Amino acid sequence: MPTFNFPNGTTPDDILINTASQVPVFPPLVLFFTWAMIFFGGMQRQNAKHNYSDAPQWAVLASLGTFLLSLVMTIKEGLITLPILIVVLSVTILSGIWFFMSRGRFE
Repeated sequence: MPTFNFPNGTTPDDILINTASQVPVFPPLVLFFTWAMIFFGGMQRQNAKHNYSDAPQWAVLASLGTFLLSLVMTIKEGLITLPILIVVLSVTILSGIWFFMSRGRFE
């Protein structure tokens, strides 16, 4: 008996849904990978160009991108559950608060 049954590869939706049903941690890891790539990639490029990086700004951009991806993933039933969506929304709100609290009076 195989450890992992290969999904039906006829449509990308079937691949994602079947993989998510076999490996329940797959959708949260995709969301975390998306957040991390935007956050760390953006900070690294900004640091290379300007010799500084704005962590709150990249946290907001990464959180908004991840939130939009999670909203798209809710279209197909079985990919994103409500607790995952609540965590993504919470991180987005907290990073927005961090961004606005880190700015000075005239920024």
